[in-house]
Amino acid sequence: MSHNPKYIGWFSCGVTSAVACKIAIDSGKDVDLIYIETGAEHPDNHRFIMDCQDWYHKNIMQVRSPKFSCPLDVAKKELFNTPYGAPCTKYLKKEVRQKQVMPAYSDDVIHILGFEYTQHEVNRALRWKEQQTPNCYFPLIEKRLNKQDCLLMLKKANIELPAMYKLGYHNNNCIGCFKAGKGYWNKIRVDFPEVFNATSEVEISTKHTVLKENGKPLYLKDLKPNEGYHTDLDIPDCGLFCDLEIEGLPVLELEEARKELLNVAQS
Repeated sequence: MSHNPKYIGWFSCGVTSAVACKIAIDSGKDVDLIYIETGAEHPDNHRFIMDCQDWYHKNIMQVRSPKFSCPLDVAKKELFNTPYGAPCTKYLKKEVRQKQVMPAYSDDVIHILGFEYTQHEVNRALRWKEQQTPNCYFPLIEKRLNKQDCLLMLKKANIELPAMYKLGYHNNNCIGCFKAGKGYWNKIRVDFPEVFNATSEVEISTKHTVLKENGKPLYLKDLKPNEGYHTDLDIPDCGLFCDLEIEGLPVLELEEARKELLNVAQS
């Protein structure tokens, strides 16, 4: 690896990725910032990108799929979900990353990722290194920062939070995440009825569904308004992490996982 390595900061419009990129930039690293659009973001994300560019004193390069306009476009031609992950992640994020971004970089480029300092996220970071890209930098884990810490840092920087957080969503994912559950979709029904209805129409036309109940399809048109508990949902940040497999793998205690992760990164 060169003495002055190149870094890619994967900016997702989430608060954790925003702060992770800021820490890397402020530490003097040579960072290119990349944002992969999906076509289903809240319009306020544009304002947040501009605010963060001012904060970083750097531009954020925005890229998107030339094949699909949004997740619903993918669902019309593929499926909402499969046992191997959501096709929208494959085409709108993974394929864009591999075909449009990575060819411009050498194999030793280091990826800046916004996994936060919690037991679940540190273990996911370990799995990421094993399954995806071994050359990684995890600023939040290194500094023991969680999402609440990131929210405070943005507040101190006078950067307004993205609209999805202010609406009560745990993450700034696509509006209408196909990996979410009943409570989330009932909240979408209230906050974004046009997204709920458009998704329901695609379900009916394709005869496949976002939700399942007891292993069987549950159409949004049949979802009862009082089903599910949004406050109990934990939807993973949908930066690049949607296709990360962790089920069935050993879960390490928080500090044990952090030490292993940092040891691996330094070796």
